[in-house]
Amino acid sequence: MIIDAHSHLGKCRIYGNEVTEENLINTMDKNEVRSAIVQPFPGVSDATAVHNQIAELTQKHPGRIFGMVSLNPYININTYRAETLRCIRELGFVAIKLHPAAHAVSPLSDTAMMVFELANELDIPIMVHTGAGTPFALPALCIPAARQYPNLRIILAHAGFAIYTPEAYVVAKECENVFLETSWCLGEDIAWLVNSIGAERVMIGSDLPSNLPVEITKYRTLDLENDQLKQCLYYTAKYVFKLKI
Repeated sequence: MIIDAHSHLGKCRIYGNEVTEENLINTMDKNEVRSAIVQPFPGVSDATAVHNQIAELTQKHPGRIFGMVSLNPYININTYRAETLRCIRELGFVAIKLHPAAHAVSPLSDTAMMVFELANELDIPIMVHTGAGTPFALPALCIPAARQYPNLRIILAHAGFAIYTPEAYVVAKECENVFLETSWCLGEDIAWLVNSIGAERVMIGSDLPSNLPVEITKYRTLDLENDQLKQCLYYTAKYVFKLKI
């Protein structure tokens, strides 16, 4: 079975991407994906509206779609907190996203630390975009938060995005509460991460429906042990997001 740890819904004004419900579900079906963690793009015009659409999908496809909160952290802090609490406590979302590149927020800033603190308070994982969009998207910038909140599960989205994958490796090596989602990474680097950090710290993600079959093919052609493959494709995400499936 497969859990796609990094998926989107809606239209992104920053990167020009768009994913519809039909596109999302059809791609999951075609590639035999059991479940997906779905978040708004960072550039949606109305994140709350997309959160509501994702919530509708979780009801329409129970056990297949799980929501992740994604908001611009520069909005009013009370508004940010209220929407996050609504998504987690009322809509059943399972994580928060921080996008240093698209929202121009350093993981070292007070604004970002507010998001880390909230995730820690709610006992939910936080996914942080890494790689493209440096300097804010450098994986190493998550180390202070990982050390300040040792029980917080931090997921480095894209695991450094290929060029910064070695840095993501160092972060995960130094911080046991850091996990790596590997969309857009090189296949040989994924194998290296699995064998050096451990399969229980690595998970598959697609980022875009068009990339989903590519990411699955990477894992299935890496000569991983069967237990390692199952862990990366399914069990790591199930554990990190505490999915009841």
